[in-house]
Amino acid sequence: MLTNYAKRREASLCNLTDGTRKRPPRRESRACDNRGRADRGRKALDCLRKARPLVAAWAVLALAACSGVRFGMAHDEDEAVKDTMDYGQVASLRPIGGSALFGKIRVVDRGDGASMFLSLMNVPPGDYRVAITERANCTSPNGFSAGAPWAPAGKDPYTLIPVLRSNSDNNRVELSLRVPALHTKGASGVAGRSVVVFSGRDVTDAKPDVPNERMACGVFDAGHGIQF
Repeated sequence: MLTNYAKRREASLCNLTDGTRKRPPRRESRACDNRGRADRGRKALDCLRKARPLVAAWAVLALAACSGVRFGMAHDEDEAVKDTMDYGQVASLRPIGGSALFGKIRVVDRGDGASMFLSLMNVPPGDYRVAITERANCTSPNGFSAGAPWAPAGKDPYTLIPVLRSNSDNNRVELSLRVPALHTKGASGVAGRSVVVFSGRDVTDAKPDVPNERMACGVFDAGHGIQF
């Protein structure tokens, strides 16, 4: 009986004789696996390179949020500092005495006087007057609550502003004029007062519950940039 070693030796010789000797397996599958790993590594590296700018942008935004930086808008404190312009005093007119006139009158300081800007609607054709009154009150139906006409010291309150005339077909008036000695604030200022539009050439006093020539009344208040 052949020993185990002899049997293995005999089998090996037979394989050499008939050319069927088994060869070790090829390493192609291992090489393929290595190439696959390399390809996956390159793809991952490319993705990392493409994502790097995006990650950096997110980091900047996060840092800005933590530090209080705002993109595209100014801080509230900066806005308050920037808006230092004096927009004067503005009165929004409402109709009184049965008229339909409304609009706005704005007063802005100009040297030793003031510029007055009128924007009126539904002004009847013909002459009309504008006067500053002593009280900031337009609650009465005939304008009596606004008080008597007022003017800076040394000026006539009944003739402070000249006679104006409406010639517009659509009853709209847009104009500006200069009023000497008038200002927005202080002893010669319109702040804390009203403005009244009169029909005709005369500025008149008002009596309680008595019809008069007052067509519109408005109380002066601090102007803002969004207004005319």
